Parts: sequence; structure tokens; C-alpha cells
Amino acid sequence: MKQIDFNETKLTDTEIDKVVRKVRAIVINNKTNQMLVVHYAGLYMLPGGSIDNGETEVEALRRELLEEAGIEVEAQQTVPYLLINSYDRNYFDRKSGNINRLTQTTFFVVSTEQDIDETKKKLTESEKEKNHTIKYMNLSVARYLIETNPTDNPKRKQFDREILTAFNEYARMKKIDKKELEK
Repeated sequence: MKQIDFNETKLTDTEIDKVVRKVRAIVINNKTNQMLVVHYAGLYMLPGGSIDNGETEVEALRRELLEEAGIEVEAQQTVPYLLINSYDRNYFDRKSGNINRLTQTTFFVVSTEQDIDETKKKLTESEKEKNHTIKYMNLSVARYLIETNPTDNPKRKQFDREILTAFNEYARMKKIDKKELEK
């Protein structure tokens, strides 16, 4: 699995106040060859979220996909391919104020033939209030929406960098797979 570190402010491990672990996924619908994209709080992102205490990455991903899209996946459908470490100096934390934070996000590829099932979704009150939507779309459409998004959400830079990096690594991985098949 590839690892990418974003640490523009040169945070050291001893300066980190909090580590947050997350999972996100490129969920591909095998029937349409489209991927799931979330729009939430003015940002575009991949489905996923924080890993709860006691959960494995795969358990967290399975829970998040069920909550956000009503899609149930088995562990063997999840393939990790990328870890992004984002170091943020003076990150605004709702509980603690400004802190130095490391966010470790593991990205997976998930293949499914399931459609979004609204009856199985379990959005949080915050997700409902901030207009959480999720839908399948082509990668090129998702990239366009991200790049032209007019939001003033202060977390846009971080989320856009994360999702575009995940897209690029996924595309790179798919090209490698095609070359391997041609041998």
C-alpha cells in the first residue's frame, strides 16, 4: 500500500496533540462503472469517516458505507491501496480549540453491484443538517465538481487534496493493472 505524507508545516511527532484515524473508499458500481461521491457541508468527498474505538479499518468502512449509502459490503470486497497522513498545525478542533493534529486516512477500493438504499441509511443529525447527499457518478464528473466547487468551507483545501490524490493513485493503480494484464 502506498503512503503519502502532507506536512507543509513540518510538524514533528512530538508536537502532535491528537491522532485521528479515518477510512474512505472509492466504491465502484460494477454495473455502471461509476463511483460513489459524497457532498456534505459544501465539500465533495469519498464515503467513509472516523474509526470508532475498538473497530478495525474494515469494520469502520463497512459501517460507514451502510450508514451513508445503505450499501452492505463484505470484508473481502475491501482492498486497501493508499494511506494519506495529513499533518495540521493549529487545526481547529471543536472540543479543544487549536491543536496540532495528524489525520491518518486509509483508502480502499470496493467493488459492488448494489445501488444506494435510502431505507438502510443512518445519517447523523449533523449530516442531515449539512445536506449530506451521496450518488454514483463518473470519475471525470466528480473531478470536475471538485475542481469547480464554489464553497467557502475552510477545510476545502485539505479535502480536495485528499480526494484528488486518491483519484490519481486509483487511476495509476488501474493503469498498472491493465499493463500487468497485457503481459
